[in-house]
Amino acid sequence: MGDPHLLIVGGGLAGLSAGCYARASGFRTTIVEHNLALGGVCTAWPRGPYVVDGCIHWLTGGPFARLYEELGVVPRVELRPIERWMTWRDAIDGSMVDVTRDLARLARDLRALSPDDGEELARFFEEADHIAELDPGVDRPAEITPLREQLHALWEMRSSVKPLVHFRKPLGTWAREHLRSETLRRFFARLLPEDAPAMMLLMFLGYLKRGWLSRPAGGTAAFRDAVIDRYRRLGGESVVHATVDEVLVENGQACGLRLDDGTILSGDAVLSTSSTPETVLRLLGGRYDAAALRERLQKWKLFQPIVLASFGVDDPLSAVPPMLLVDRLAPFRVGNTESNYLYLRVCNDDPALAPAGHAVVQAMLPTDYTWWATRGAGYEAAKEEVARAALAQIEHAIPGIGERVRMTDLATPLTYWRQTRSWRGAYEGWMPNSDSMFGHVKKKLAGLDRFYMAGQWVEPGGGVPTAVMSGRKAVQILCADTARPFQSSLEVRESGGPR
Repeated sequence: MGDPHLLIVGGGLAGLSAGCYARASGFRTTIVEHNLALGGVCTAWPRGPYVVDGCIHWLTGGPFARLYEELGVVPRVELRPIERWMTWRDAIDGSMVDVTRDLARLARDLRALSPDDGEELARFFEEADHIAELDPGVDRPAEITPLREQLHALWEMRSSVKPLVHFRKPLGTWAREHLRSETLRRFFARLLPEDAPAMMLLMFLGYLKRGWLSRPAGGTAAFRDAVIDRYRRLGGESVVHATVDEVLVENGQACGLRLDDGTILSGDAVLSTSSTPETVLRLLGGRYDAAALRERLQKWKLFQPIVLASFGVDDPLSAVPPMLLVDRLAPFRVGNTESNYLYLRVCNDDPALAPAGHAVVQAMLPTDYTWWATRGAGYEAAKEEVARAALAQIEHAIPGIGERVRMTDLATPLTYWRQTRSWRGAYEGWMPNSDSMFGHVKKKLAGLDRFYMAGQWVEPGGGVPTAVMSGRKAVQILCADTARPFQSSLEVRESGGPR
């Protein structure tokens, strides 16, 4: 008999990660990808001499770093530690705060803005150090972790219980309840989504201080291509530009896929990295755990859809910080969604993204999926209008930029749906909040054997590290179910197969 065959729905990072670990563990694998190429949301695309980098603003390392080594990203791609993470600027009073690896300096700068908040700020930055030391559970999924080990992990966290309770609150709620300064409240509530737990920001800052936040040289494309190459060298198979219409089930066990052109793919197990609503309600017809999913959809929030407006600029913009958040702008609208702040990414330090003497400026603009989905014949005109409005707002942050624009590109929530099947434009699935971050999403469905789920919809919080970790964990569960040893070493022979 040959190796058991794992069919993987979706060729984003979770699917590629699952494919790599499954190949190393002795499975034959076939990834079925809706788009024309592998990568999913982890993507970048050329626009003339510029590259629109559609994913990695920063990469979380530390305990996640070994995943990048296992998947062949490191040492192939240089991960450059971030020195300055973000600059926040108040458009009305001119206040400005640089968020750098020097957290002591950041604490002093914030105390200077509000001496009355010194005590809470001291507590905040002290706990940033402690929370960064906590184990995020990369090594093994809860589903196959013995109870004794789970209890031991809880015991190890006993000294962190009090700060975890204090900073479990949504970031916006914590800021309103514990900070006196309105300026500081606005500052903290902008760094991450207001609904995200405050402890998530503490973790990021702790990682930043340690040099555990980085950017890959060559941008998202370099990271993505390294993982794709590792999968292919391991002998993984893929079918692109193919949409899955149904997961086939026989005798309570997933046994194949039906594609939209009628093609049937048979397998010994199926792993879906598609969104949970798409997987449970469409591919499985609502037959398994649909009630639990619908309840979750009522309680948990999704990542708000965005318009990613990118502009190639005939200027190196060397004096502009790589991430700039401009707050308290005059209210402006993107479709039917009003905002008064601007989140900018300035790609001015990587020659892979723009020619010498040029840069790419990107604005992430909150918007509404339904508004875009109902534009009909007016869709292109709406994109042009939003591009003009976005550029007008960027002028407030970078005066004179309009006359130097040489390329314009807009990705809307419909772009994310059409290209990557991001359900309702939620490009990272569930919004991290106090419910979703601490509410475990199982990677298996009750009543269905040999079926697994991975990706950002089963790892609330989103992002690159959770996606690749999720693929790894799903394969660990698969190996446990099939009594096969899980292989985390993904070294590749010259012949292209796993060791």
